[in-house]
Amino acid sequence: MATRRTTLGGNGRGMSGQRPDVGGVSASGSVTPHERRDPTSRWHGAVWALAIFVGFVSAGQCPADETLTLQGPSPQLIFDDNDGTLRTWTVSGNDGGFNINNTAGFSVFRIAPTASTQSLHIGTGGKVGIRTQNPQTNLHVVGGFTSVLRLDCPTDVGIATVWDLVSDMDTGFRLVDAYNNRFPFTVENNAPNGSLFVGATGSVGMGGGALPDVNTKLDLRSDFNNGLLAKRTSANAHYLRVENSNSVFRCGVQSSGDAQFGALSPGKGLNMLAGGATKMLINASGQISFGNTPPAITSHAILHQSGANLTLAGVWTNASSHALKQDIEPITSEQARDTVRALQPVGYRYKSELTERYVGFIAEDVPELVATNDRKGLAPMDITAVLTKVVQDQDRELVEQKRINAELSDRLLKLEQQLGRLAATNPSGAQ
Repeated sequence: MATRRTTLGGNGRGMSGQRPDVGGVSASGSVTPHERRDPTSRWHGAVWALAIFVGFVSAGQCPADETLTLQGPSPQLIFDDNDGTLRTWTVSGNDGGFNINNTAGFSVFRIAPTASTQSLHIGTGGKVGIRTQNPQTNLHVVGGFTSVLRLDCPTDVGIATVWDLVSDMDTGFRLVDAYNNRFPFTVENNAPNGSLFVGATGSVGMGGGALPDVNTKLDLRSDFNNGLLAKRTSANAHYLRVENSNSVFRCGVQSSGDAQFGALSPGKGLNMLAGGATKMLINASGQISFGNTPPAITSHAILHQSGANLTLAGVWTNASSHALKQDIEPITSEQARDTVRALQPVGYRYKSELTERYVGFIAEDVPELVATNDRKGLAPMDITAVLTKVVQDQDRELVEQKRINAELSDRLLKLEQQLGRLAATNPSGAQ
């Protein structure tokens, strides 16, 4: 079948300068897109649209080699709505590209004349492909080494906002502030599942791929040594701060480099946990209570659950209640004396404090009665106990000695009195 070509235009081929006569009405003449037509012109437009429609239908029923062609320096196809709100859409093609313009004359759709193959493809299910004829998702963009989706918000106040969504082979996915050349958000290629997860309540999970804990706003999971790293490039202070309406807690590094940890609010203390329970209390005055079950802080500077404490004056008091002890038995005088005799008082300096000299005992050299199991330290109360026993024995011996001396003195006095009476009855000293 020979090719049949329908040509509309003003280039000398087809109907030069004339719209087709349909139904005995001439459709010649030129009407601007925005002017209202008189009834005759409206009929002309309707007839012209009907002619085009019939042509498209006819073309659809004709062999594939039949063509509808609009020719001219800038051929246009005009859709003119002349009922109610006037709308005019123009489909045109020229050296600048293929355009669809709206009533205001703005180009709402344009294809450049140098567009590459498959620049835009609409596939099955309305999937749109850019540079691909096989879109796999609703919008599928194929680039070279880098694919970019740009969001450009120009303004008239000198503040331009340009953001790029970038996917490249080297880095991965980035959100780029193109106007200021910064990329505040990056996801590297091969990032693991669940690297970042935002739950329905706004909770954020990072790492692990699991949903955030229901009681946690930020859930961090990691197999690295540092699950969380907060770093400041300068030497200024850097803190983690947690607060509610009653108090403020913070921990971090001071500008001096020293660590800081604790309650920041005046009048508030610190409760430290271990093993799931409180092990130490520090109040706002610096008083401390500690132990497996720390007692309430009273008037002591330091208080242990055993009862041992440091007074506010700086005196250490050992725990010594009968209720705390068992296997109670007295030490013998012989044990006490032997221990005291074996003690070797020495003078010494600690290697960690050479400027101060002390006197005392060496843990490895003391008798068994006052030694600790590891023989690395001494309990002063142990030595005080044996010294007390020895002193008590000596006190008893001294009391007994005084009693004996008193008896001897009394007997001597009585002898002296008897001798005096004898001397009085025998003045001459006769026998």
